[in-house]
Amino acid sequence: MDTNCDLLGFKFDAWEGGHRIPFIAHWPNKINAGEVSDQLICNVDMLATFAALTEQELEQGQGQDSKNILGAITGETNKQIRDEVLLAPKKTSHLAIRKGNWLYIGAQGGGGFASGKQGTHAFGGPAAISFAENVNSDIEIGKIKADAPPAQLYNLETDLYETKNLYNLYPEKVKQMKALLKSYQVEK
Repeated sequence: MDTNCDLLGFKFDAWEGGHRIPFIAHWPNKINAGEVSDQLICNVDMLATFAALTEQELEQGQGQDSKNILGAITGETNKQIRDEVLLAPKKTSHLAIRKGNWLYIGAQGGGGFASGKQGTHAFGGPAAISFAENVNSDIEIGKIKADAPPAQLYNLETDLYETKNLYNLYPEKVKQMKALLKSYQVEK
């Protein structure tokens, strides 16, 4: 079972433990040692960043969602470069959107591995959350509670460990985040 410190979730989850990882860069005379940033970035940003670094032009349609974060890496800017990021866990039903400190997950649970047995690589989901002794208001004794909301909303500034689903407390924020998530989804 791969845990990500005390963050909720495991590999391939929409929860923070499933995708939040440190980004470390070393570039003598360009990046100050020990500098820390709270920029919201994602792996697709590497395309635009490396293109800028190597002075390459991306062709039409390449890197549409990629943002050049070179200024953040070098400390040239503290301004947030990316307002939001789409998170795609293992299950497409659990697509999630992060905007600022808010995280909206369009379903119950984390959306990562959940079918494996304890001790296997695919062990995850509510059972693994309880096993790891993480706390989440929607999970009890390794199962999603019957009265849990149909989706999830968390304020990561006040609850980084996603202990309390705020879905029922902030219906307007849910509506906004749901619409934002839908704007990324392509009709088939």
